[in-house]
Formats: sequence, C-alpha cells, structure tokens
Amino acid sequence: MNINHSGGELNRNEQVNQIIYFIKNKNDYANAAKVMISSNFSIQALKEKTIKLSQFELAKLADSIIESKKK
Repeated sequence: MNINHSGGELNRNEQVNQIIYFIKNKNDYANAAKVMISSNFSIQALKEKTIKLSQFELAKLADSIIESKKK
C-alpha cells in the first residue's frame, strides 16, 4: 500500500499522524498496520515519535502487523 499525499510520499511526521488518526479516530488497526509496513516503521520508532498511543494500543497495532504479514 503506497500512501500518497499531494502526489508524493508522506514524510515520517505525516506517517505518524496518519497512524495515530487510524487508531484514535477510526479504531482501524489494520490500516495503521499497513502504513507501518509500507513505510518500514518499527513500533519502537513510533513509540519514540509520539506519546499519544498507550501501551495497549501499541500492542494491538503490533498484533495487527503480525496478522497482516501472515496473509
């Protein structure tokens, strides 16, 4: 999945914001996982970039990433 914004790829901050949006506003861990995978973003890198996600949300995101990689 290639997430585009105004014809270009999202930068890291935009990716973080999109991941947070999917989780906090949409409760959509599957699409958040797709952004993580497509941008080669690690849970640790995400955790370092934001304090907006709880440990529980990060764990659910990790589960979604694992599930999507099984497919």
